[in-house]
Amino acid sequence: MPRVSPRPSRAPADDSDAAFGEQADELVDRITPLLAGRSAEMQGAVIADLVAMWLAGHRDARGRAEGDRFRDRLLHLHAEHVRDLARMYLEDVDG
Repeated sequence: MPRVSPRPSRAPADDSDAAFGEQADELVDRITPLLAGRSAEMQGAVIADLVAMWLAGHRDARGRAEGDRFRDRLLHLHAEHVRDLARMYLEDVDG
């Protein structure tokens, strides 16, 4: 079963976290222009589809019920991380 390890949003704990964050940032920089200028609805639809594919890729060998519980927990952790990142971005904008 895969482990959930959210990317730190501010100060990485070590070099591997820093490298992970840099790779994620590079991908975001490449994806952002594809979504720029699209409606909020279109952006949301694309992001929702990507998250759904990501979740569906996490399976549990113990069975569907265990996989469903794991995906529920994973989605919860993901939403927490998204909220943390949104706060960080809003602080940058709002000061």
